[in-house]
Amino acid sequence: MVMKKNYIMHFGGLVIMIILVLSSCSDDKNLGDPMSETITISSVTIAATSYDAKNDTICLLKNGELQLSCTVQPEKVSNSNVQWTSSNESVAIITENGKITAKENLGISVVRVTPEIGFGPASATPFKIVKVLDHFNYIESMEITNVPVEEIAVGSEYQLNIASQPQNATFARYKWSSSNSKIATVDKNGIVSGIGKGKVTITATADDLNPDVPASTSVEIGVKVVVPITSVELIEDGELSQLGYGEDYQIRYNLTPEDATASLLTWTSDNEGVVTVDNNGKLHVNSLTNGSAVVTMAYGSISASVTVSVAEGRLWYSFANGLSPWAVGNSATSTSDGTKTIVQMGKSGSKYRGDLSLVTNGSGKNVTITPATYRYLAVKIKPLSALVAGNNSVGTIKFELYDNPATIGYNNLGQINSANNSFVVLNGSNISTTQPNILYYDLQAKYDSKNPTDWSKFTLVQLKFVIADYLAPATSYDLYWIRAFKTLDELNSYVNNENN
Repeated sequence: MVMKKNYIMHFGGLVIMIILVLSSCSDDKNLGDPMSETITISSVTIAATSYDAKNDTICLLKNGELQLSCTVQPEKVSNSNVQWTSSNESVAIITENGKITAKENLGISVVRVTPEIGFGPASATPFKIVKVLDHFNYIESMEITNVPVEEIAVGSEYQLNIASQPQNATFARYKWSSSNSKIATVDKNGIVSGIGKGKVTITATADDLNPDVPASTSVEIGVKVVVPITSVELIEDGELSQLGYGEDYQIRYNLTPEDATASLLTWTSDNEGVVTVDNNGKLHVNSLTNGSAVVTMAYGSISASVTVSVAEGRLWYSFANGLSPWAVGNSATSTSDGTKTIVQMGKSGSKYRGDLSLVTNGSGKNVTITPATYRYLAVKIKPLSALVAGNNSVGTIKFELYDNPATIGYNNLGQINSANNSFVVLNGSNISTTQPNILYYDLQAKYDSKNPTDWSKFTLVQLKFVIADYLAPATSYDLYWIRAFKTLDELNSYVNNENN
């Protein structure tokens, strides 16, 4: 009995051990996968089409068809199906697969795409405006604008723009190309990237679905390799101490190394009321009186400066690109061609007139002349009629100047005792109507019986050329420059150098 009892107890313990082992193993037993997480679409993007116009608009002709497509994010979603809808099916219908068919009716319909089971939290419903037209307006002409004046640098970018006509073109889109991608590339937005030294042609072509030859335009761009500047040197130049009113003058300088990139320099003037300087070191004198300015060229920590001065009484105006600060009166107009300004005179009764003024009485502006130093005032001009001294029947050029109170003026009589055409023709006796003339005035000559003994300096309230009494067809004149000289030899030397 004792043995049997022990056996039963041993067997019972074994059962309990097995249960405990099985129970402990049940902690690791897979009783089934949890419910799978649903991943919803967070965004939908409608793909671009060849019929895309501005402002999310698709333009189609009547009865035209177009297949739309889209992409969804994230890439792995529980349900990637989308639904397409059209807000105006009388204009355009769209299938469940995104195929648009334009109807006969002209108008607009909004096409939207939405997920079949809804968006996630970052939802936004994309759309396209479908505009149905009976014809497309094609681009007729194009011009590349914002073209760089100088070469662009390797490694730099430059934005080109397009101006096209008509302004109501249906597809104002352009394709860009480069003639040599080893020199420069251009992206779809017209941004040019400099790659290597040389010249390249950048072309823009209308991408407007024109079945004929589309409009196009091209521009040549230079690309340079940028060489850093290690030192700069301004060249000593006597002209910088005697600049004339209105003068444009190029500062001369040296760079090290010799092939250093000059466009890296920055130029500044500390007195722009007297002298301004452009990005190339070219000065322009703004002051009508004497003055000075410090002009500085710099690249990083490298710099050099020079003091430039305006010489009192030295007028030095070019009219290659315009008249300012001179002005024409009597309803005259002017145009410039890079060499001269052509003045079209206004009609005055039966004749024509176009006076040329630097300062006029009552304007509040003054100009200083110094006949003791700058004695001769010359003008390069070509009138269209042969002028006669003392006569205004076929036109006149009369030099008029005075101060206030009048110690000089009113009319300069010159060597010819008449205010009308009292100039002297340099190296000639007659004025030419086919070639430019150099006419000059002795500022120490007679002035309407007002002849001072001291010619040092006069502050004028009027300095004007009365250019009047011309008969048709001589209704315009060409104007090149007005300049003051110390001597006639200096004037002759300047004109000879200019001609050569």
